[in-house]
Amino acid sequence: MNNVAIIGAGPAGLSTALKLKELGVEATVFEEHEHIGEPVHCSVLISKKGLDELGTPPGESLLNEIKGAKIFSPNGTMLTVKKKETVAYVVDRKKFDQALVRKARLYNIHVATDTKVIDVRNNTLFVQTSGRGELRKAEYVVGADGANSTVRHLLGLNPPKESYVHTMQATCSGKFDDKMVQVHFGDFAKGFFAWVVPLSKERAKIGLGSTLGENVSENLKKFISEKFSGTRPFQYDSALIPCGAPLEGITKGNLALVGDAAFQTKATTGGGVVFGMKAGNVLGETIADVLKNKAQISDYEKRMEPLNKELKLHWKLRRYANSLRNEEIDSLFKKLKEKGIEEFLEKEGNMDEPGKFVGKLTTNPKYFFMMGTALKFLRS
Repeated sequence: MNNVAIIGAGPAGLSTALKLKELGVEATVFEEHEHIGEPVHCSVLISKKGLDELGTPPGESLLNEIKGAKIFSPNGTMLTVKKKETVAYVVDRKKFDQALVRKARLYNIHVATDTKVIDVRNNTLFVQTSGRGELRKAEYVVGADGANSTVRHLLGLNPPKESYVHTMQATCSGKFDDKMVQVHFGDFAKGFFAWVVPLSKERAKIGLGSTLGENVSENLKKFISEKFSGTRPFQYDSALIPCGAPLEGITKGNLALVGDAAFQTKATTGGGVVFGMKAGNVLGETIADVLKNKAQISDYEKRMEPLNKELKLHWKLRRYANSLRNEEIDSLFKKLKEKGIEEFLEKEGNMDEPGKFVGKLTTNPKYFFMMGTALKFLRS
């Protein structure tokens, strides 16, 4: 019997496995797809600070380095935030995930590809590999199996559809500012936003997300044709992204969730690589302590409180943004620009940890005008 079975060979699952191995615990990782990193379901932007803290340089997956963002309100009012140093990496997500798998295998962690876990009952996993049904045993089972998690369903957690965003993006050729991402708000991306992530000066990922029920394919085509008529889209991918508050009750019996399966994603942007990997480290440490009789599996949720505090703030900021009508966003951008928000964010902004600058923002008299409605969400 393996100590731990991890379902899903993404960054969160592999980080859990690596932390367990570091602490002397054996784990097997099950990945339903034959090829690691495929299909690519998300954008390719990861914060530099987050990867630095994890000790995970992008290596061969690095495509570009980003220094700032241009953020557009529905009527086109633009806020520009740019730093002298690199703030984010654009990575080839397939190569990024494959590098983590190589590291895991270097430490003799077994990663079983083309192996889908169908069901889990106590210590028994029912798996399908290469078309054959098999039984596997494990003391603990980790669900790192993404937005449509099988393990989450076994825990009885069924988030409402309003907690998800449907995204689609296209790889486009054209002319782009290769050091600046773009963010666009408007009806073409209800409940979320549209983005431009440059891969180089000649290529970019242009995409958008919307609440479920919106036609993201048609909206994206319209957005590109209206805003970027000189570009040529030639490759599309789509994804379902958890954009709610981090889930509670993510452990039960010998089961635990990590990463997208646990909604450990930034609701402001949908990004989940850094937080998923950090949560994987926390879960790995917890399970190792459980096996050494130093903890209970439920301690994982308590140990996640510092990370969840930031994730909950991302969720509150998302709820606030979604509460505003287009004209309110336009007015807010205009006032913020007049009050020097660009300079403030260049100095204080943090794409992973809004708690480090939201407090300074809410106590600055220049921005009291927006506090009435914002505080309602921040205090909820």
